[in-house]
Amino acid sequence: MKLRSVTLSLFSALLLALILTISARSARQRDYQDGDRSSNLREHGLKSPVKLVGAISVPGNRLRFDISWVDEARARYYLAESGNAAVDVFDAQKDRFLGRITPGFKGLGGGACGPIEGMGPSGILVTPDNHLWVADFPGKVWAFDLSKPQPPFGKLNPMAAPLSTGASCRSDEIGYDPKDHVIVAGNPGDNPPFATFISSDPPFQVLGKITFSTAAKFAFTATGLEQPLWVPELERFFVPVQGESQGVLAVLKVDKSAAQKVTIEKTYSTPSCNGSGLALGPLRHLLVGCDDGKPLLIMNAQDGKIIKTIPQIHGSDEVWYNSGDRLFYAASGAAPNPALGVIDAETSTFVQTIPSGPNAHSVAAFAKSNHIFVPIGAPNPKAPVNSNACVKFGLPESNGCIAVYGH
Repeated sequence: MKLRSVTLSLFSALLLALILTISARSARQRDYQDGDRSSNLREHGLKSPVKLVGAISVPGNRLRFDISWVDEARARYYLAESGNAAVDVFDAQKDRFLGRITPGFKGLGGGACGPIEGMGPSGILVTPDNHLWVADFPGKVWAFDLSKPQPPFGKLNPMAAPLSTGASCRSDEIGYDPKDHVIVAGNPGDNPPFATFISSDPPFQVLGKITFSTAAKFAFTATGLEQPLWVPELERFFVPVQGESQGVLAVLKVDKSAAQKVTIEKTYSTPSCNGSGLALGPLRHLLVGCDDGKPLLIMNAQDGKIIKTIPQIHGSDEVWYNSGDRLFYAASGAAPNPALGVIDAETSTFVQTIPSGPNAHSVAAFAKSNHIFVPIGAPNPKAPVNSNACVKFGLPESNGCIAVYGH
């Protein structure tokens, strides 16, 4: 009788534990479905939401910038900055300005290409061999060896004369294929827009070009293209190609041994979205930033299926996946409320938005500290008030600054 009671008690305890486990799991699923940020953060082992934690002063002229990049291996943050005709270099670990590279970039835009397509530098990235690649106007791509130079850098000489893509307007955003050692640079300001493929091995030769026109598997007139992204598991480049109202993701195959070294293998529709930024997260999921103030998309890179629309964030340019906290980040400059958007990359669930500031469209994260860097410009008629990211930390609002976010 006593043994039976013990057995029943043990069974009851196990049953209760099972019910509690199922209830907890169901609660987590409900939290994810409801977009509860606290639950999302707990799942990541983080105790608090993302918030503004600091700001970095940037000397010189007021900030006018495009793309930024974090080199995780060397704890450096880089910003392509036309306001000072430079690439600004920061210590990503200590959140401080180190210096700037100024070999003769274009600077502010104008002329026939206009203020945007006539500016430079624009696109930027660092390859594993510590080479900095920078897209500039007109149709230029620079390469710098950063192995020996020390701050404040200054007029650092490139490894070779700037490569020409043949574009009349700027070379914009760039991507890198580490398998074949290929840099791809977008040239969106020309008609029709095109992409240029460059060997990242000396002597840095142009391998070929792809023109995005109706003759190249497009049923619409291409008006631009944005962030090229290498997807290593598929060994393909994904490039957002923009049209009048919506665009596609073009999937490009690189074969350095073929006569036609780059081909358009297929295209994936991005409904109601002109793709801009691209970031690759877990499970081959792509976060697609959408131009023209449209909600973001999460897409399966394997088959192009739309997994989810993120209506809480609109009009992002550069987007980023941070492996440190397993979150997507999207910088949205949509007036009148610019914001940094946060998305759970594993569950495709919206987490939160945090106020940012004028012209916020660039974002990069340092995984070792989970610090997220968002350049902020000076107030303007479209965004006259920002989150005081600059003034909150004693910096002049009129020049802009780098807002630093963290947990």
